Amino acid sequence: MIVIATDIRNSKRRLAPLLALVVVSLVLLAGLAPNPSDASVRGGIGPPPPISKGPITKVVPLAKIELGKRVIERRGDNVPRYRDGRGRIAPYSIGDAWCVAFATWIWRKAGFTDYLGADLLSRSFDRSVVAVQVRDLTRWAVRNNHWSYRAKPGHLVLYGDQHMGIVERINRTGRAVTSIEGNKSNRVRRVEIDMSRVTGYVSPTALSLGQFVPAASSLADVD
Repeated sequence: MIVIATDIRNSKRRLAPLLALVVVSLVLLAGLAPNPSDASVRGGIGPPPPISKGPITKVVPLAKIELGKRVIERRGDNVPRYRDGRGRIAPYSIGDAWCVAFATWIWRKAGFTDYLGADLLSRSFDRSVVAVQVRDLTRWAVRNNHWSYRAKPGHLVLYGDQHMGIVERINRTGRAVTSIEGNKSNRVRRVEIDMSRVTGYVSPTALSLGQFVPAASSLADVD
């Protein structure tokens, strides 16, 4: 019995370093494992930046700055350039249809990054991560309480499933919304949209139940 007990103690002493190594390895692997919420898991783009900061009042002034730079494509090549299409490439260029890229690039510059939860993301010309498709961003907005039917400056306005812009101001008497849009006739433009054409609006931050306005409400900015 004494011999057996001694052997057991010796075995434990020999196994201790091995067990410690296993524990350390597991801890290190846990630290290296990707977080399913990271953008890296959604397409190799890299981890998302810090959460949204705002305030939303920063969005429209930033869009106006881009509007003032006379952004135009050259021969409809989907590569927007400053100074009437003859200058440097705009930072939100993705070499493809860019209305969503423009809008979410402005959001990101204002400090809003919730849209990184969308499924379809890409790197823009300045390496910022932007959303790229109206329908995909709409699905994300509906799923995550970013969708509403009442406009607010800094929200995105969608009409149909092919185009969007940034809400600049709302004329509820005239039932129209003015927006600043990328890739509108191959440029950044200010556009007035009749509310009868509006599909809905996307907020840069999630809306509470009390903030959500349904389409049937008298407060809705859709007809």
